Amino acid sequence: MLVRVTSSAIVLLSALLLPLRFTHAADVSAAEAAVPSDPLKQAYFGELHLHTSYSLDSFIFGNPNTPDEAYKFAQGQPVTLYGGETKQLKHPLDFVAITDHAEFLGEEVLCTTPGSSAYNTDSCKGMRAFNLKEFATIANSVTARKRVPEICGPDGQACVTAVKDLWRKVQENAARYYKPGKFTTLIGYEYSINIPGSQFGDSKGRAASTVPGMLHRNVIFGSDSVPDTVFSAYEGTGEELQKWLEEKCTGPCKVLTIPHNSNYSYGRFFWDGKNSDGTPWTKDILDRRARIEPLVEIFQIKGSSECMAGIGLADEECGFENAVPPCPPGQMDQCGSADSFVRDAVVHGLAVEEKWGVNPMKYGFIASTDNHDGTPGATEENDFKGHLGQQDNTPEKRLGIRPGQDVDDGHGERGSAFLNFNPGGLAAVWAEKNTREAVWSALHRKETYGTSGTRIRVRFFGSFDYPADLHKSPDLVKIGYAKGVPMGGDLRSAPAGKAPRFVVWATRDPDSAPLQKIQIVKGWIENGKRMAKVYDVVCS
Repeated sequence: MLVRVTSSAIVLLSALLLPLRFTHAADVSAAEAAVPSDPLKQAYFGELHLHTSYSLDSFIFGNPNTPDEAYKFAQGQPVTLYGGETKQLKHPLDFVAITDHAEFLGEEVLCTTPGSSAYNTDSCKGMRAFNLKEFATIANSVTARKRVPEICGPDGQACVTAVKDLWRKVQENAARYYKPGKFTTLIGYEYSINIPGSQFGDSKGRAASTVPGMLHRNVIFGSDSVPDTVFSAYEGTGEELQKWLEEKCTGPCKVLTIPHNSNYSYGRFFWDGKNSDGTPWTKDILDRRARIEPLVEIFQIKGSSECMAGIGLADEECGFENAVPPCPPGQMDQCGSADSFVRDAVVHGLAVEEKWGVNPMKYGFIASTDNHDGTPGATEENDFKGHLGQQDNTPEKRLGIRPGQDVDDGHGERGSAFLNFNPGGLAAVWAEKNTREAVWSALHRKETYGTSGTRIRVRFFGSFDYPADLHKSPDLVKIGYAKGVPMGGDLRSAPAGKAPRFVVWATRDPDSAPLQKIQIVKGWIENGKRMAKVYDVVCS
């Protein structure tokens, strides 16, 4: 079941569905314990998908901002973007996970450290000159799962070893900026695999082209105890990533993965019966996926992954921020199909559970930006300065080029003014307090939602025992928790013949448009077919 709140161009969604350790850990624990706890919880807004110059693509795009600048920006300080413009948030964020690409951390160290084994290679010189052709070479090496020998050595081990240096800095940065009760940092990274379409077709037998599908996930840790390195696309598939995380993240280590841009996966995130590499499902893989992957990123700069108008379980509101065209008959790549979108996926998960006894698609939702300028939460429509450094740092680049077209501006720079892109969204959690443990726990139990960039607040509860006038009660939230479950929870043990009752509450962002309506999207399986119905439950 989905809840959607709209205000002209705003979409908000939530879900309810049937070892390293740094010094002063004791001081951090004491500071966390001292933060007052609200049992009825507060809404906190943050960013869970953000790239700094530690990401090789962001570096080559010319982004000058490191995690230091990103954390300062998230707390309200201005930063300078590629090209010299400044940017500042109107309101600070409550929490941030910086998710630089795991695949390039070693290459980043070797190419930016004078005296390293690769520093004076042509590839590294090209990177430091912001030559986008060098990034294309390295990106292609990820798809081929073979590191660039000129940088990493013939066996790739130079980069594997160098990864640990930057990964340690990632953790140190998060520790330095963590302020329990005021600003939470979550340690994380992005796993960024692209699967070549020529390897296999889709679950319906349609042939695929050579265009790769994006099967990226963000890895978010719940404490400062994390593995001593990262698992990247060079090491294996998304299923192998999750297996590795469960083996390496033990004891006080806690972790979850969050898929994003299913709209660009060309159906491969949610297809039936197959893993990301085309191999068949197993019960172990589905169980692990359900344990470690409670959330999906439903909205970001590259568009909405909820639904697409005219595709699958869509309705008229599904035309919001679509970034890929619908698939014509017989095609599955570079286009959107039902298996690419979250609404169809969560309904499909009901059929998967009937067959396998586990539902790996019982997702809660978040949104974020995928910003490559090191500016977390920069979602204001009226102050959009781009997200991709030299690619979109001017209005001409953002507006004057067809989506996806690469153009040389005469100075060796390429601009991609992705006209179907947007400033991105925000993740929201309902948590007892703004600490790492509380925020991560809210993510894990799926008491979350995503917005298209505004700070709408929304509550959603379900029960078989709510009074009919709960929506009028001053104790709505207290009764909501006491007699039912919040967004992300499971309603169990239904009394015979009794239907559940839901209560939804929302308030506008005072800096944005008035709310237009609240909708509930119900999904079910009928005679083996996915079904959905949209209910307008509140209209202004």
